[in-house]
Amino acid sequence: MPNIKVIIPAYNEEKSIGHVINDIPKIVDEVIVVNNNSNDNTAKIATNAGATVLTELNKGYGYACLKGMDYISKQKTKPEIIVFLDGDYSDYPEELLKLINPIINDHIDLVIGARNKNLRAAHSMTPQQVFGNWLATLLMKFIYK
Repeated sequence: MPNIKVIIPAYNEEKSIGHVINDIPKIVDEVIVVNNNSNDNTAKIATNAGATVLTELNKGYGYACLKGMDYISKQKTKPEIIVFLDGDYSDYPEELLKLINPIINDHIDLVIGARNKNLRAAHSMTPQQVFGNWLATLLMKFIYK
């Protein structure tokens, strides 16, 4: 199996972060939780669940993702696969294998999981998020065919 790292940006996820970490398949070499200025027990629970915990004081999902990538870039052995998961269980960690299979078996470079709108919980996304996702995917289709 390839070396796999998981990055979880997390802000006030104490109720779910331990479950997310525990449900990640055991083939993952390291789970990295980037505590994004939480004011709850997210970092402590993530540490107790076995994750490497980093702290990012600049608020924002992007800052947390970049912190995780910076940490990986400084490691002597680089992973073959990096997976980003959300810490609130909006992504299902046990489905990680579905994401990495095309990378391993078909030599695909990038796999992006999609949330089917028919399966999305009511009110789980703001109208701005729904519009932003629609616009981003439309532009990707247009630019990359």
